[in-house]
Amino acid sequence: MNSNTLSEAPGFRLVEEPEKSTPPSRPSRRRRLWVGLIWGEWFAHSRLLLAFLVLWLAAVWLLPFVAHPLWILMLSGLVAVVGGPAFGGSDVMGGCEEFAFSQPTTRAQRFDARLLVAVGCLLTVTVMNVIALYHNLADLILSFFVSTGLAAVELRHPELLYGVIFAVPLAAMAIGFSVAALATTRAVAYTAWVWGALGALTGLRAGLSLEDFVWDRLNGRITVPLLLAVTVVILGITRKLYVAKEAGRASSPLRLPLSGWATLGAAALGALGVALLITWFVTNFGRFW
Repeated sequence: MNSNTLSEAPGFRLVEEPEKSTPPSRPSRRRRLWVGLIWGEWFAHSRLLLAFLVLWLAAVWLLPFVAHPLWILMLSGLVAVVGGPAFGGSDVMGGCEEFAFSQPTTRAQRFDARLLVAVGCLLTVTVMNVIALYHNLADLILSFFVSTGLAAVELRHPELLYGVIFAVPLAAMAIGFSVAALATTRAVAYTAWVWGALGALTGLRAGLSLEDFVWDRLNGRITVPLLLAVTVVILGITRKLYVAKEAGRASSPLRLPLSGWATLGAAALGALGVALLITWFVTNFGRFW
């Protein structure tokens, strides 16, 4: 009985064995995993990032008419204070942390992907601010329509300014990101921006005061390394704690015996401290730069 007879006979069928597909290599799987994680975080926070872009465009066009052009650099601080908790505590704020922990991706991978996107967005906005200020972009754009007459900004301590403008937002984002990532309640996650701002401004005040005491002038040699060290240490500790975190209101590693009202009260006191530090900073703005 030949093959044609077998193929025509009832109950018999020739099946060709499929070619064995080569499984993707381990580096390829890892690359696709990270691309998916980063894209997912980018897409999940796309509206927030778009709002930051619109705010930056408005600041470039309109801020020089109502305030000193240097204030555009403060936009990096706003992005850090708002973006840090938004990225770090997105699962807690959305009430889906238990579901997120059940996914195949590890907590360390999720933490690293969120931190990478958050820091990347912050650095991008900071560089855009510096470019807009350095090349007087506002005057260049508006010159197509009106003659603004805006003079180029002159800095007395550019090394201090640019060092601080990178270090302070990084510290604020690190603290806010960490508090929100370790939070087990929405109240803590939503108020994490207060602690991010308070911690960064406290570090800034301490560094500037030490420089003034040691050298009688400000140069950033203490402030910038101090803020960068705080950023690295806090993120390193937070990553270790986040890997062991369990979803739940009273789960480790962050246990808060405070009620929701007490949490809000503590946040209000922290906001008062932020306001006092900002007042001190604005009062001494001309002395620094």
